Amino acid sequence: MASVRKSACSSSRLIPLLLMCLTVAIIIAPAWAENHCSEHRYEHSLNTHHLQFTKEIPDREYGVLKQFKSLHCCGKGYRSIEWFKNNKPHPWSKDVSSFIVYPEAANQTIYSPRLEENDIGNYSCILRNETHAIKHEIELRLQDKLDNPMPTFRPKDLMVSVGESARFYCEAFVGNLYLPDATNEIVWSQMFDDHPHNVSDSMQVNVTREEGQIIGSYLSIPNIQAHHYGRYRCQIVSGNSAQKLNLSVLLSPVQVTAITDTQLSVLVYVMATLLLVLVVLFAWICRTVQQRTSSKKDNRCSAQFIANNEHENV
Repeated sequence: MASVRKSACSSSRLIPLLLMCLTVAIIIAPAWAENHCSEHRYEHSLNTHHLQFTKEIPDREYGVLKQFKSLHCCGKGYRSIEWFKNNKPHPWSKDVSSFIVYPEAANQTIYSPRLEENDIGNYSCILRNETHAIKHEIELRLQDKLDNPMPTFRPKDLMVSVGESARFYCEAFVGNLYLPDATNEIVWSQMFDDHPHNVSDSMQVNVTREEGQIIGSYLSIPNIQAHHYGRYRCQIVSGNSAQKLNLSVLLSPVQVTAITDTQLSVLVYVMATLLLVLVVLFAWICRTVQQRTSSKKDNRCSAQFIANNEHENV
C-alpha cells in the first residue's frame, strides 16, 4: 500500500514537471525560427526595398511526428503575406493543419509545436504590395528514421561575370542522430575531372535549424576569377547513414548569345531589302528633281521666245 502511495506521489509530481517542460518547449521553439529570415540574407536585398524573397527558400520540407516544425517564406517590400495549405487560406481548423502564424517573424514563419499527420500537404505563401505579388510553394512530408539525407534545397546554376560575386546554398534533412558518436557533415568542393578540390578564395558557412535535423551550407565567392568557373559539389554526410548525398551545381561565365544561321539569313534578307528600297527611293528622287529642272528650263525658254516675238512685231 505504501509503495502504491509512493508511486502515486511520484506520478503527481512528474505530471506538472512534464507540463512545464512542454510549455517551455512550446514557448522556446518559435524563438528558434524567429531569426531565420533575418540571417544570411541575399546581399542585394540589404539595400533594396522592392518586393522580393530575401534568401533561399526550400521547396520541400520534412518533419518528425509529434515534434516542432516550422516553414518559412522570407521576403521584404510586401504589404501582406498570405499562407495557404492545399489552396485553403490561413487560419486553418485543426483537421486541416495545426500550423499557426508567428507574428514576431512578421508573418514570414508558420509553425506547429507538435507535428500531426494531417499537417502533411502542400503549403504556399503569397507576398503582395500595391501592384505586384510573388508566390512560393513548399511540400511538407512526414519523415522519421532516415536511411539517407533528403535534399530540401538544391543549389542553382549561375552565370556570373569576372569580378562579380557568387553564392550557392545546399540543404538537407538529416533527422535526429540515433548513435551517441554520430555526427553530420557538409562540405563544398570544386570538381576537376570528377575529383574534389578545395575552393580557393571562398568562404563556407554551415547552418542548422530545428535542433540540427536540417543542415545547410553557404558557399560564397566574393571575386569571381577565371579559375572559379566549373562544377561544384555539395556533399552531405549523415551520421545515421553511410550513403552520401551529392548535390552538383555549375558556375559559368556570362556569354554573348551567338547568332544562328537562320537569324543571319533573315538579317541579310532584311538588309538587302532595305538597301533595294533606298536605291529605288534615291532613283525616284533624282528623276523627280531632273523632271522639275527640265520643266523650269523649258518654261524659261518659252517665255524668252514669246518675248522676242513681241519685240520684233513692235
